[in-house]
Amino acid sequence: MPFSPFLNFHYSTVCPYFLTLILFKCVCFMVQFNRLYMKGQIANMTIYISLAILLVVLGVGFEALNMYTKDNFNKPLPNYTYIIPSFVAVFFVSAFRGDFMTDYVNYRNRFNSLLSIDFFDLFKYEHNIEFGYVLLNGFIQLFTDNSLYLFVITTIIILVCFYHQFSKYSTKIWLSLLMFITVGSYYASFNITRQIMVAAILFAGSKFLYERKLFKYILVVIVAFMFHKSALIMIPFYFILNFRINFRNLFLFFATSTILVFFFDGFLDIVQNFVYDNYTEDSYGMTGQSVAKTVLPVAFFIFSLLNVRKLDSNNAMHRIWFNAIFFYSLFNVLALQVEMVERIGRYFAPYALLLIPYLFSKMQNKYLRFIYMMALIFMLVLYNFVILNDSTFDPYYFIWDK
Repeated sequence: MPFSPFLNFHYSTVCPYFLTLILFKCVCFMVQFNRLYMKGQIANMTIYISLAILLVVLGVGFEALNMYTKDNFNKPLPNYTYIIPSFVAVFFVSAFRGDFMTDYVNYRNRFNSLLSIDFFDLFKYEHNIEFGYVLLNGFIQLFTDNSLYLFVITTIIILVCFYHQFSKYSTKIWLSLLMFITVGSYYASFNITRQIMVAAILFAGSKFLYERKLFKYILVVIVAFMFHKSALIMIPFYFILNFRINFRNLFLFFATSTILVFFFDGFLDIVQNFVYDNYTEDSYGMTGQSVAKTVLPVAFFIFSLLNVRKLDSNNAMHRIWFNAIFFYSLFNVLALQVEMVERIGRYFAPYALLLIPYLFSKMQNKYLRFIYMMALIFMLVLYNFVILNDSTFDPYYFIWDK
């Protein structure tokens, strides 16, 4: 069943304009890239650039071999031929990263402070952090007192959850992974590890969202809540994300969002009664994030809106993907006022990693699809570089290099 006729944009009309926007952003990032190259700052970004290029090469190689096996043996190439080498590379960069992020040091200090407490004694004390995370630390300490293994285990949890969803639902697993690394939550997990782990757990439980199994989904949220209480926000979104995509609901979303933007301070005060209650106006993340970080989430939503006819209105999975990408962009717009709000958007971001590749796969014109694909890959890699450069992520070093 097609979507509302109000949403039937003329594809041939809007695509050239959207492509022009993408190319314009690419030119802007090229100028920034050249400026940084002339200043000699690119050397500090070797790991980030190398990982992105490696994933592109692996992805292109996988696509080429997949086409060959289909044409000659009438059999697709197994996904594990891409999953295994990419997982090793992505895992290595994350698990053995250095302590250049603030929260990395905080997690390590927390781990060390719990070493003096017996595992079963953990239940006797109050902790100023979610108890599930405390138990995870305690469980690891049953085997080792080396805090490095905390980051190894959390990396495994995050990557397994994302890889599982990509392999199950993505039409192009390599593109989903590339987006996860460049504009997704991969590098964010270097700092806000607990929250990205929660996002990964919720993402892994998406099956219950798609199949409309409320009780099982609530159980997933409860597990995630044990690591970060902000996970509770996803309970009402069990219903909201299933709204049908039509003019009435989109108008409702936009109207509510507009009101939210104008009265955001009051809304934030209410939210802080439940989460982030220890943050003040002077705390980190309470100022606005840069416009550059909002560009791609909004661009992804616009692209999805222009291609909404490619989605099936009777398919709950498609509705959830589309609605999630709307809220992903919304929370990034709100983050222009308070950066901390962007972290809530992380719970919706994973669905963009499934929706965008799906929309690409539905493009009938293979030449236009190729142009869009190349433009997207170029923009992802360049955007990732510009955002990370001269930030707390820069320079990258391994934990043994300090």
